[in-house]
Amino acid sequence: MMLRAILALLAALLALLSMPGYLFGGLIFIALVPLFFALEKSVPRQGFWLGYLCGFVFFALLLYWIYTLWDWAGGFTVFGHLMLAGVLALWWGLWGTSVCLMQRRFPHALTIPAVWVFLEYLRSLTKFGFTWGFLSDALSQYPSLIQIASLTGTWGISLLIVLVNLLLYRALRQRRLFYGVFAIGLIALDWGWGVYQLSLSQPRGAPVRIAVVHSNVLQRARSDPEQLSYIQNLYLSQLEHLRAEEVDLVILPESIVPAYVLRQPDLLQPYQEHAQRLGAALIVGTIDYRDGKLFNTAALIAPDGEIADLYDKVQLVPFSTEYFPLIGLLRRIENLIGPLPLGALTPGERFHPLALTPDPSPVAHPRERGGINRGEGLRLATPICFESIFSHISRAFVRHGAQAIAIITNDAWFKGSKALEQHFAKAVFRAVETGRYTAQASNGGISGVIDPYGRILTATRSEREQILQETIFLQDHATLYVQLGDWVVYLSGLVLAGIIFVPVLVSFVTAPVKRETL
Repeated sequence: MMLRAILALLAALLALLSMPGYLFGGLIFIALVPLFFALEKSVPRQGFWLGYLCGFVFFALLLYWIYTLWDWAGGFTVFGHLMLAGVLALWWGLWGTSVCLMQRRFPHALTIPAVWVFLEYLRSLTKFGFTWGFLSDALSQYPSLIQIASLTGTWGISLLIVLVNLLLYRALRQRRLFYGVFAIGLIALDWGWGVYQLSLSQPRGAPVRIAVVHSNVLQRARSDPEQLSYIQNLYLSQLEHLRAEEVDLVILPESIVPAYVLRQPDLLQPYQEHAQRLGAALIVGTIDYRDGKLFNTAALIAPDGEIADLYDKVQLVPFSTEYFPLIGLLRRIENLIGPLPLGALTPGERFHPLALTPDPSPVAHPRERGGINRGEGLRLATPICFESIFSHISRAFVRHGAQAIAIITNDAWFKGSKALEQHFAKAVFRAVETGRYTAQASNGGISGVIDPYGRILTATRSEREQILQETIFLQDHATLYVQLGDWVVYLSGLVLAGIIFVPVLVSFVTAPVKRETL
């Protein structure tokens, strides 16, 4: 068991080094090979603990950045870190058990990758879903290897990664070159498809010139009302550098100032004036107070200065200031949680794109500019922070008509850690899955613009304020993933059901016949 444990730890280290912000994404194609050796001839109980050990070490190291929250949560950070790593490792433990159960009874070249995909899918569900550390994340920097996401979502990439690892393990264990060649052939086939897709990519759709506002206001300052004037002036001074003939859409980060911008005319008016001056739409992130409730809101200010539309964040961050289970009960227990505003937000109702209706009067905007002012309107998905890590959320936006994606986020919580690269990697996959240009406006994180094929057009994680300008093109087509959704997961479930239950059913049906024959 000591040797098996060492192999499991090696697999965890290789998987970690393949993640965004670390060594080399290609390591993911061999990361699970040591774990397969560790699980070899193990009983299911051993398989669970070996998988759990591997997963726990992987997530504990990957999520080290949780300790950047120490200033806010103190000693609870340690508990939260260990608890999160422990819960996420359960999925790896279940997979280890499945490998041990299947490696002798079933054709595990099909079942083992299918089980992994199914477990990753389950991990993404409910209001407690958390997709950090998916195997597919490792390939975010390689556009030619992730184009299948437009067909299968990230599930197809994870399926390929596990299958390649399994084939390489069998090549080494059985000393059969065929398995190694097959594994390399799958990677080459995926790469070839990606190169072909990239060669076909041509800008199409209505052009929109966007300006992504990048800032680096410390989280402590963002939460301090006494810093309101300073932060407001910082954003307004950035907007002053923009010229009307250069931009159609301006995207600012999440909850830009410690105030209710939409409810305070003196704060809102300068942004409305900039929209009018530029003849451009502005997306402003703010905490909004309505009907006695707080919402994390993205507001669309039209070129005429009016509030055109609002989107309220639906998928709130669990166990945080946004959402905390049983918070009402906890607050009734004196001194248990202290003064922190845990679970303060109300979720929005649905994932609807912000809509800017066409201007019927060409006199109002005589200049021929981007798609906004040519009477074509605009429908923009605005996943807020945490929402960008979920495939189904961006897909829902696009199914409701979104023509581009604008992620607004505040990553100042994470103080320049590798969480920034890991979060931005998710935006790359959202672009490929939906076939939409994707922009991310971040405070304290990475801001950038990504084309529909996952190629980063421009990006920065500078500690200085900066504006990124790029031309995107509004898209109206739907990728296969947008049309069919998580079909790879459902197919994996059918494969598992067929492989496991059909032989049992056949045995049950034919058993009486065999007894009569004897």
